[in-house]
Amino acid sequence: MQGQRITFGLHLDGQRPRPAANALGVSLVGPLGLLNILETQLGLLALRPSQAERIVQYQDCLHRLDSEQRFYHRSFATDPLGTSACLLDWRDQWALHGWDGAMPSSAPMRLRDLAEVEALAATAVAPSIGQRLEAVKAALQKRQPSIEQILLVDPLETLPYRWQAVLAELPIVAAGEFAGQGMGFLGALQKQLHGAANGQEGAKLAWQEDGSVLVVQAETSILANHWSATQFGADCPTLLLCTRDGMRLDAQLYAAGLPRQGLRHASTFRPALQVLPLALELLWEPLDFQALVQFLTHPICPVPGYAGRRLAEKVADAPGIGGAYWQRTLARIDEYYGEERAGSVREKIALWVEHARFPAESGAPIEAVIERVAHLAAFFRQRLGEDDTAKRLAFLASNGQCQSCLDSLVRLQAQGTVVIRPRQLQKLVAQATASGTENSLWPAEVGAVQVVNHPGAITEPVARVIWSPLALPPLPGSDPWSTAELRVLKEAGVELPSAADRLEQVTASWLRPVMAAREQLVLVLPPAEEEVHPLWLMIEALVEKPRIHTLETLLGAGGAMLAPITAQPLPAPKRWWQLPDDVSVALRPKESFSSLEKLLFNPYQWLLQYPARLQASRIVSLDGGFRLLGNLAHGLVEQYFLRQDALTMPAAEFDAWFACSFTALIDEEGATLKAPGRGADLEGFRLRLQQAMRSLREQVAKAGMRQVVPERTVGGQFSGGELVGSVDLMLENALGELAIVDMKWSGGRKYPEKLRQNRHLQLALYAELLRQETGRWPSVAYYILDRARFFAPDDRAFPDAETVPPVDGENTPQLWQRFLATWRWRVAQMQSGRFEVVLEGITSDEAAQPPEDAMTMETLNEAYNDYRTLAGWER
Repeated sequence: MQGQRITFGLHLDGQRPRPAANALGVSLVGPLGLLNILETQLGLLALRPSQAERIVQYQDCLHRLDSEQRFYHRSFATDPLGTSACLLDWRDQWALHGWDGAMPSSAPMRLRDLAEVEALAATAVAPSIGQRLEAVKAALQKRQPSIEQILLVDPLETLPYRWQAVLAELPIVAAGEFAGQGMGFLGALQKQLHGAANGQEGAKLAWQEDGSVLVVQAETSILANHWSATQFGADCPTLLLCTRDGMRLDAQLYAAGLPRQGLRHASTFRPALQVLPLALELLWEPLDFQALVQFLTHPICPVPGYAGRRLAEKVADAPGIGGAYWQRTLARIDEYYGEERAGSVREKIALWVEHARFPAESGAPIEAVIERVAHLAAFFRQRLGEDDTAKRLAFLASNGQCQSCLDSLVRLQAQGTVVIRPRQLQKLVAQATASGTENSLWPAEVGAVQVVNHPGAITEPVARVIWSPLALPPLPGSDPWSTAELRVLKEAGVELPSAADRLEQVTASWLRPVMAAREQLVLVLPPAEEEVHPLWLMIEALVEKPRIHTLETLLGAGGAMLAPITAQPLPAPKRWWQLPDDVSVALRPKESFSSLEKLLFNPYQWLLQYPARLQASRIVSLDGGFRLLGNLAHGLVEQYFLRQDALTMPAAEFDAWFACSFTALIDEEGATLKAPGRGADLEGFRLRLQQAMRSLREQVAKAGMRQVVPERTVGGQFSGGELVGSVDLMLENALGELAIVDMKWSGGRKYPEKLRQNRHLQLALYAELLRQETGRWPSVAYYILDRARFFAPDDRAFPDAETVPPVDGENTPQLWQRFLATWRWRVAQMQSGRFEVVLEGITSDEAAQPPEDAMTMETLNEAYNDYRTLAGWER
């Protein structure tokens, strides 16, 4: 039977440098592919542990020989896994290049230490690539695989020693260099570059615009990808060398209706691989609530979707676990899932959210970490039967990640590890994740061209080569070993290539794409601010004034496969929106202050939020600013005044209550203030809130209030229908007189100015609703918590309040009448289909002036306008 015909190169794993062909027994492979073929045919296949597990195995060897005399002692004490990974990489490189594990007694200390470690590692650590190749060579002495020929893309002498030894036992044929068969200027450029690579000097080559060499550049990589996508429709055999941004280019091809090239790159940021790091991040105290929100809203989460999102919204609004708010959220979740499923959902919440946490400084018991990873591995394992191929592959990658991490943790436990710290765990997860996983949703489609991501993966000439982008590649680094160590390593049989040799090999690979092109070479330069590939610097040195086509100009001029697109300007901002005649907007049956404020002062915002029902993004994010402080302060004040003894509690007892209640509130609803680096914020908030509540108690007492009701619901009617609201504090004195207080965390200038201008609309609305209920107008006041200051239009209810009388002499009932006039004015506009856009930068006009009996207009804070960008764009 005819044996296999194999093309082998150092960079061919996962590449597609040739067009698809119907052929049996023909393979194109890199090192991993050929090693798999050889081990399969020689009966050497085995279940190989992950690199993460090998690192843990090697760590045990280092630990068993560790002492203060070892060169790695201090690094190992600081970062055992990182040190083990680095030293294992050294050891694997040496093994690949011929090391047998021995060192002469005269060797430098680092080499002697690693040789002593190797005496243990030789049997304790799973074999490296070099050791597996050594086993293959030994097996080749006894039997031969069914291989007819191996075509070597790379020169044999450039391969690592172990590969050279194995290939010497097999039927190999050298592919040789590309001769450079281009026509016109392309052929001349190939000849010039080939001569320069061989040390020949000559006059600069004059640039020619015959179409055989095309160099383009765009201001952005997006435009470059868009243009590149237009180059695949022509009937010309093409090879694409795409070194980065492959997924973006594939997206452009998909948008243009062309076949995707399968330019998927491995990434550690695939959603399925993010779950394990997030789950383990939740082990630590203080809890990272940003990570908790990301975990609960992740598309792949062991907490069921509805429950996860409700909990995430609670945490984003009030960071913390436990307390009344948390219990209300759990009750909603129970109601949603019903009796049959609520119990199992609660178990998942307890397992993944309400679990024990451990101080980051001292670490977590390794058995707790093992249990958590095992649960997550089981979660993914149960989903390996998913019908959707993409999901099944994603779950397979996640399961492998979890299993690799679990195996490493179990091995660490067997080595005597009792506690593991965050840094060690993060390193372990990173090692288990390795290079990530590919995006299985974007495979290559029928009609895809030949594609490689490394210039050294090109195996044969092709009509056209596109190199996009021609950006700076990673260059070989310097050796971590001294000259004396390199000399001893060579004496020990380790044939390591020098830095100069590695650079020469890389430089030679850069010429392959140029030499492979027969009809056209297309070079796509990166944006001007980025560094270009050294190949382009070589071309600039050898060619007189190379021509670079600016893609912005090229696309504007049009041409083959480039359809002209007429630029459409974005709508400009305008003061008024006019609805079509056949579109009408009805009044809402129920309004509140927040909705009426938008209707009165920025009607287009009300239009989009309520009648149009446009919703802002549902992405849940933490709010750590003054809104959180305001919510916490309101919550504690409400909690205090719900006590029956709130008005009689002695000062000392209040301070004790405050200390206890504040701590509980922060744990349950403001735990982000306990995050590292926020100690000053937390203490400052504690002091200001305590002073604010002390002052509030004093003001209430001096005012002779006999009853304080927090969050008092009020409701009534107005010309537009039902009106509802919630008063922060409703107070009643011994004479039965009522007062309402609106508490704000900050605004020591804003709210007194509202009183001065008689624009305290929220207080006026609530006052009218309370008047409808009781028949009496209550007094009104603002209380600014962060400054512990009372502001009121008069001192009728609060003698010690800072009085700010309206400059126009009007009062709250008159403000209510102005509100009604303003509302009628806006409703008339609405009925005619006109909605005003009130934003800074949009010039007002006569139609925007309210009637004399209406309120003075004000501009709302645009930071709270979710529809700002829908109002238009400046040209």
